[in-house]
Amino acid sequence: MMSLNRLRPAALRTASRVAFFSTKQQQQLIINAVGQDRLGIVSDMTKEVIDVGGNVGESQAAKLGKHFSLMMLVEVPGDKVDALQQNLSKMKDLTATVCLTDDSSDEPKVPSHPAIGYRGQLTLEGADNPGIVHKVTKILSTNGLNIDKLSTSDELAPGGSTVLFRMKGIAHAYKPLASGFDVGKIKQELAELGDALNCDIDLQDVTGEDYKQ
Repeated sequence: MMSLNRLRPAALRTASRVAFFSTKQQQQLIINAVGQDRLGIVSDMTKEVIDVGGNVGESQAAKLGKHFSLMMLVEVPGDKVDALQQNLSKMKDLTATVCLTDDSSDEPKVPSHPAIGYRGQLTLEGADNPGIVHKVTKILSTNGLNIDKLSTSDELAPGGSTVLFRMKGIAHAYKPLASGFDVGKIKQELAELGDALNCDIDLQDVTGEDYKQ
């Protein structure tokens, strides 16, 4: 199954926040694919891009239960977009969506690296609760933090009586920071939520070399 969508540049936001723009001859695409997890799925998908003369920029992959999800930012020659779509549609047990970015300018654009004013690493571990992801991310967004990366998992706790939930992610705020931006307040709100939900929630400042994108 294959579908083709068109995005405006402002809608392009990747986890590492590095923009990857088209030239006049090249078309920038976002490929989002979901399928049965199997050996070699990433290799097979990237081969399809390379075979039409394309190049893979950024990518993210995750195993979700028995399924596998892959998102890639790629560039391919403009006259090879249809061929790539057809080739991807023939891959077994895979559903792929190809989104064309709508960059109307003929001038090549340089990579964009927005300045980061704050970056923190979020960790959570404890009892699973309905709406826990929403409650945590609402605190972050309300206080001006964007989410870079976020992963969650759950498993039976020792003894098998309760489900242990884990969350890990990176959040940031761009410069200039808002006048009311208060990391201490954010950490306190997260800690109070953790107490209410019977879990440990922590936001650690990321500094030094790890602070760079």
